[in-house]
Amino acid sequence: MNLKSELAAIFLPRSEPGLELSNLPQGRDRQDLEEEREKMAQEMRKTTPNLAFIDDAMNATYALRRQELVEEEPPVAEMKVRWPALFTERQVNRCTRLMSMDLNSLYEGLDSHLQKFLQLFRSKRFEVIKEMTSLMESLDKDASNQRKRAAVLQGLPWYMRENPSTIMKMCEPTDPEEDVIKGMVIGILLVVEDVKEPLPASYNDVALVIEERIVIRHLGDVPNAFVNLMGLQYMLNLDYPKDLKYTFEVIQRLFMGIGLDSCTPRVHSLKNKLLS
Repeated sequence: MNLKSELAAIFLPRSEPGLELSNLPQGRDRQDLEEEREKMAQEMRKTTPNLAFIDDAMNATYALRRQELVEEEPPVAEMKVRWPALFTERQVNRCTRLMSMDLNSLYEGLDSHLQKFLQLFRSKRFEVIKEMTSLMESLDKDASNQRKRAAVLQGLPWYMRENPSTIMKMCEPTDPEEDVIKGMVIGILLVVEDVKEPLPASYNDVALVIEERIVIRHLGDVPNAFVNLMGLQYMLNLDYPKDLKYTFEVIQRLFMGIGLDSCTPRVHSLKNKLLS
């Protein structure tokens, strides 16, 4: 089965902000914009690209890019060749703003529920899940806000009765990355010195993986990786992976506030617990 076909249409709200098509800029046709796209791709090959030029070109070619994504649904590897700037943290943030999507809302929603989540994670129900116990024990060593964020995001799939192993892989710097991410449809790769530590003090690398390819590197930490992953999924018009549908629904609806009134029963139950 083609990897892209495994991305089942579960919760990505195709009627939500950012998925509609836009008209080409007045006075410009597809050929004109295609030439600008090529110039931008050439600029991205430079050691130090002109970021102001890249920003302007990405804005100008927005409609062309959306039409290509929605109408043709090209493989992500092809998009990365044609639109390399799209796969940068800077452009993920800029482009999602164009789509009326505020990625920072994920942090705000997450922070508003941090303490309640951690209380739920420490309930007796999860004592038998060694991964959740290890997360909480690691957090007890250093309970900074950023580590709390990481613990909640990493523990969320277990809480929703899903397995995060399909979306989050951890390896050491000497491990062959291509072997680790083989079969990975979409997710996060954590390169660390000790794979037995669920909340490392630092990371050698934090990268996003789509269709068995690393598409963005050096994201710093787990929360930032999730923010950029959500942005990329919207920008690339990707569906959420079916085996983590509830995890992504929580992030979308409860953390980011998108479609908050359309929760499934399982997520609605969690919402009530967070507000109790």
